[in-house]
Amino acid sequence: MSVFLSNFRVPHCSKGFQLCSVATLGKLRYTTKVRCELDATTEKAIAEGGLKPRKHRGRIKCNNTAVPPEIHDAMIRCAKDHPLKSLIADGQRLSNCVRSRKWYPLDGTAPNRGAERAIERTPPSARRQDASVFDLHDEYSCLTQLFGRSDAEYAVLRRIFTEIDQRDPELRPRSFLDFGAGVGTGTWAVADFWHDHLFEILSVDKSRHANDLAELVLRQGDPNRASMVRNVFYRQFLPASPDRKYDIVLSAFSLFDQPSRRRLYELVDQLYGTFDKYLILVEQGSNAGFQLLDGVRNHIRRNHDADEKHLFAPCPHSMGCPRMIKDDGTPCNFEATYTRNFPAPGGHQYGSILYSYLVYRRNPPDSAHGFPRLVRPTAVRSKHCVCHVCAADGQLRDVSFTTSKHGQIVHRCAKASRWGDLLPMRIQWLNGAEDDEHSVET
Repeated sequence: MSVFLSNFRVPHCSKGFQLCSVATLGKLRYTTKVRCELDATTEKAIAEGGLKPRKHRGRIKCNNTAVPPEIHDAMIRCAKDHPLKSLIADGQRLSNCVRSRKWYPLDGTAPNRGAERAIERTPPSARRQDASVFDLHDEYSCLTQLFGRSDAEYAVLRRIFTEIDQRDPELRPRSFLDFGAGVGTGTWAVADFWHDHLFEILSVDKSRHANDLAELVLRQGDPNRASMVRNVFYRQFLPASPDRKYDIVLSAFSLFDQPSRRRLYELVDQLYGTFDKYLILVEQGSNAGFQLLDGVRNHIRRNHDADEKHLFAPCPHSMGCPRMIKDDGTPCNFEATYTRNFPAPGGHQYGSILYSYLVYRRNPPDSAHGFPRLVRPTAVRSKHCVCHVCAADGQLRDVSFTTSKHGQIVHRCAKASRWGDLLPMRIQWLNGAEDDEHSVET
C-alpha cells in the first residue's frame, strides 16, 4: 500500500506537486468529521415554537433592498434641471471607477519594479488624483454620487444594521456619527431601525455640496419642508473634543480618501475612541478594500487589544485573518443585493455589490459570538451541502452536512444558510492536529 502511494501521481497537479507521499496525505485535513451542537435558542425555537430551520437566528434577512419611496421621489426633485439620463450614465461610470479603485498611500514603502508596472496598468480613473472623480467638489458630482451609488451603499448599510438589530434586539442608540457621510445613505439606513430613539445624528463630510444635498434629500427636495429625520446636524470636521461619545460610529466607503497610512491610523484611533456601543467600518469588497481594512484591523489589535471592546462581525474570532494568511488573492468579502433606483432600459432591475466590513462592539460578546460564518455561497448537492466557513479557531474550513451524520435540523439549517450568514451551532473539528496521527493510521 505504501509503495503504491509513494508512486501515486495526481494527473491535474502542477510539476511541483506531481508526487504524493504518505506524509503529504497525512497532513491533509478533512472537514467532513465534525461534531455539531445546535444553538440552544435555535433548537428550542424549532422544537417548541414551530420555527422553520430556514429562518434560524443566523440568517440575515435582507435581500433586494430598495431605497424608500420618499427618498426616491426626493432624488428626482433634487435633480432639478439636470437631465436624468446623463446623471444615471455618469453615476454608472462612477460606480465602475469605485469598484476598480486602488489605494497608494503617500508614506508607503517604495514599490518594486513589478508593483510599478501594476500601477502603470491601473486605469487613470482608479489612481490617486489631486481632484479626482471621487471628490464631491460641486453639485453635479454630488448628484452623480446620489444617482450612481446610493442604492448600493444603502443596501450594504441596511444589511449590516439588520445583523446588529437581530443579534442585539435591546439596542436603543441615542446618538449616531457618520464620518464621510456623502449624500446621507448612512442616515437613511440607521433611521429605518432606530428612528424613534435617535436624538442626535452628526453627518460629517468635507464637501459642503454633499452636506447641502444630503439635507435637501431629507427635506424631500424642498428646502422649505421639514426634514424626514429629526436632529440631523451637518459638519465638515469631526468633533474637536475627545470626550464626546456616540453610540454608533460609521465610516462607509471613505477610508480610501486618506492620503497616508499615518493619517488613516490617526483617523481610526479617533473613531475608535469616539464610539460607545458600535463602530462600523465598510469598504468596497475588492482586494484593495479588503487589504486596507485588514491593515486597520491589525492596527487596532496592536494598539487597542487590552480594552473591553471586541470584534463583533464578520469574524467569529479575534486572531489574524485567515484570508491574509492563506494569501491566495481572494478577499474576504460579502454580497448585498438591491433594487436599482433607475434601471437602464432593457437592463437588470436588480444589482449586487461586494463589500468588506468590520464591526466592533463595547459590550461583552453576545450568544452568537463564535458561530461559524459562511464566507462563500453554500454548495447544495444531492442529500448533502457543503459550507465554506470561517471558524472560531481562526481557520477557513469546508464542512459537509448530511442528515444521516448530523441530523435533519442541522442539515436543513446549513442548507438554508447563505453567503454572509452565521451557522447557529458550535462545531467541534474531530480531525484537527490532535487527530492527524489517527487519520494516517486509518
